Amino acid sequence: MNILIGNAWPYANGPLHLGRIAVLLPGDILARYHRMMGDDVIFLSGTDCHGTAVKAKAEEEGITPLEAVEKYHNEFKKCFKTLGFSFDIFEKTHTQYHEDKVKEFILDLYDKGYIYEKEVEQTFCEKCNCYLDDKNIEGLCPICGKKAHGYGCSKCRAQFESHEVKDKICGICGEKPVARKTKHLFFTLSKFENDVKRMYIRQNGWRKNAQNIVKRYLDEGLRDKAVTRDFNWGVHVPLEGYEDKRIFVWIEAVMGYLTASMKCIEGRNEDWREYWQGDDSRIYFVHGKDNIPFHTVIFPAILSGLGIKNPNLRIISSEYLKLEGKSFSSAKNWAIWADYIAKNYNIDSFRYYLALNSPEERDTDFTWRDYINVNNHDLASNLGGFTSKVISFINKKYNRRIPNGKISKELKEEMFNLYFQVGDNIEEGYFKEALTLVMNFCRKYSKYFDSSNVWSLINTNPTKCSEIIYNCLQIIVNLSNLLEPFIPNTCEKIRKSLKIEEPIWSYTEQNNIKIDEIDILFNRIDKKRAIEEVSILKEKRA
Repeated sequence: MNILIGNAWPYANGPLHLGRIAVLLPGDILARYHRMMGDDVIFLSGTDCHGTAVKAKAEEEGITPLEAVEKYHNEFKKCFKTLGFSFDIFEKTHTQYHEDKVKEFILDLYDKGYIYEKEVEQTFCEKCNCYLDDKNIEGLCPICGKKAHGYGCSKCRAQFESHEVKDKICGICGEKPVARKTKHLFFTLSKFENDVKRMYIRQNGWRKNAQNIVKRYLDEGLRDKAVTRDFNWGVHVPLEGYEDKRIFVWIEAVMGYLTASMKCIEGRNEDWREYWQGDDSRIYFVHGKDNIPFHTVIFPAILSGLGIKNPNLRIISSEYLKLEGKSFSSAKNWAIWADYIAKNYNIDSFRYYLALNSPEERDTDFTWRDYINVNNHDLASNLGGFTSKVISFINKKYNRRIPNGKISKELKEEMFNLYFQVGDNIEEGYFKEALTLVMNFCRKYSKYFDSSNVWSLINTNPTKCSEIIYNCLQIIVNLSNLLEPFIPNTCEKIRKSLKIEEPIWSYTEQNNIKIDEIDILFNRIDKKRAIEEVSILKEKRA
């Protein structure tokens, strides 16, 4: 199959914390799994470079928007590499290639009549001397009366135009803005209601939160959206009379999935459209629930307008990860930053915990106490202990050579079935269940090894001992496959010890070779560390 996996593009307005990583990790799990399946994979993402948030961050730091983009883009690349994300391409939206392609797409939609001109009232702040984007228009929701922004209401999820917000204030300076008439381009989202509805009806592999939000949008009726805005940081508009405006980041940024895939394909001698609408293709969009409308309503409508009809979409839209019972907050420094994890902990232990505690259907909570317990029990004792004991026994009693033996019929069948069960769960976006299946299997045979008393058995019944060790070794071989999408660095260590070349998603047997020693896979963490980490969090917040 042709598999395209698009991770949401982080804004170039601050470093990555664990809450953002938790939402994006499923993309790497999917990419690694599909490569092991032999599929042709494009795993892409990049830095979202334009819009008010980026410009405001640059002003706050006393640098230019371009300098901010370069700074955070490089930080993101380093961070994702450290965390083991295996992107095929990690782009940014501030490139000439992206801008040229976006302009082509805009002109295509304009020529087809899907983009039109309209005079509208825009919210202007006289103190800041600028038009306000949706994010910086604050006020009350016209539907439920709760606090809202120009892009909609997070409380009742209503969609509306920014000028409909009640009691507006400027989100930058707090002053009351005024309305000014100006000319803008609009995308005919309303014309694609049937396209979005058809995709929604036949959806497969969408999480419940995505289904609910799309249904609400369709029930309310889709509204045309502004394509341009009064701003000076972004992609230029390829039409006369719009020299002082830029393309709205909501449409330009999602087009990054297209432009990055096109650039990635250039060296492969393939047709990029085969990944988007081929008969044997599948697209995963991996993001948080706040990005659901862009990936399930707006972008599919744009694709339809560009002639990409009925893409096979799977929506991996996560809820939120909290930290010690509170929401992550960069502003309040209530966060665990990616570089801190890399410097102080085993990366794979965090990948494991985030997959096991993934906010798939509800918000989940990261606590240091739970993380340390999981590391010590699941990884250090269960997986690490089992692997170390079996390999050490072979090295000491069989002179590092895998003993003769035959895999039991029941065990082989169990492992065959496990590949299918785990694979199905990964493809459906149930990563917690997939990982739980593998670790329950590991736990079962770790107990089996411990109860076999091989240290005595090798003297009293060496043939039976060899059979047990052979079977346990093959379990570890296959665990290195089954766990590869989740904890790749650890699995690479196991493969290196057992002389396995590449991971594949099928039953594997390794025999008649000499193996190497293996380092400790996971160190136990002192439980007192949880108290220390929470104290550090509170001190930073203060």
